[in-house]
Amino acid sequence: MNLAMLRQVWRESRLLMLGCSIALFAFCWVRVWIVGRIDMSRFQGILEILRPEFENFSAVDFEQALTYPGRVAFTFTEPMVILLIVVWGIARGSDTVSGPLGKGTMEMMLSQPVSRFQYLMSKNLMTLVGAVVIAASAYAGLACGIETTTVKRENQPIKMQIPLVKIEVEVPFTRDASAPTRMPLSDFVDKEDMFPSALNLLGLGIFFGGFTTLMSSWDQYRWRTIAIAAAFLIIQLMLRVLSLSLEEMTWLRYTTIFSLYEPEVLVSYAVNTKEGAWSFMFQKSQDEWKLGGLSYLSFLAGGGLAGFAGATWIFCRRDLPAPV
Repeated sequence: MNLAMLRQVWRESRLLMLGCSIALFAFCWVRVWIVGRIDMSRFQGILEILRPEFENFSAVDFEQALTYPGRVAFTFTEPMVILLIVVWGIARGSDTVSGPLGKGTMEMMLSQPVSRFQYLMSKNLMTLVGAVVIAASAYAGLACGIETTTVKRENQPIKMQIPLVKIEVEVPFTRDASAPTRMPLSDFVDKEDMFPSALNLLGLGIFFGGFTTLMSSWDQYRWRTIAIAAAFLIIQLMLRVLSLSLEEMTWLRYTTIFSLYEPEVLVSYAVNTKEGAWSFMFQKSQDEWKLGGLSYLSFLAGGGLAGFAGATWIFCRRDLPAPV
């Protein structure tokens, strides 16, 4: 690996990486803080009204969405979170081959003592590092939000201790005035349960980085590479929505990569069964097997790495057009 090439790629990409990381860190922190400001009882009332629609479009049970871990997990499904990780993958992937070709700088770059393989590997490595940094920023924002946010505590009844047996029981229809009105969110949410979802976000970033790099490897114009990647993203999102909204189109879930991006499902696995979050396959019930968290990551990251490998093979063998 050429260190001078790595420094050059770092200078080109550091501002975008820093901007996406800071924005995602702040957004996730604020999103968790908002969760703490909305009373659970009021939130439940709102969802009860929209329960049929929610169950159609959600990959988790209605009861899971009413818990604090479930509400925090939906941070990863926010359009802003998906947009930032995808923007990084598309921006860096489109700048590998078609970007320099369109600017007319590729010939000058390859005239230096650097092979095509070294050149593309430097670009790919920075794309992977950026995806890791951005996903880690999202997790760090969630963790800080969980540790610093407080939630309103429902009215607590007075507790009395039964003599001799020393057992505390709650007295119905009473209210303990000395009980704290707010409690730390960390008492209800374990930040480690969010880690599988952060890995799922990382896998999504790697996939789009690899896919866009593959499209860039045979193209000549960056705008066309970005258009192809953006069209692919929109089509995949539309297929995901259709597979969730129409019962007769559930088979479409096998045609979209967003069936492998379900961070809220991974949090429910982490809360209810650790085996599901950290396995490739696990038995949810006697007759039902489910993909585990490692399968989500493996398929997304594996698809992205396959894209990087295919792009390297194409780029090292294609004839480059003359600069216009």
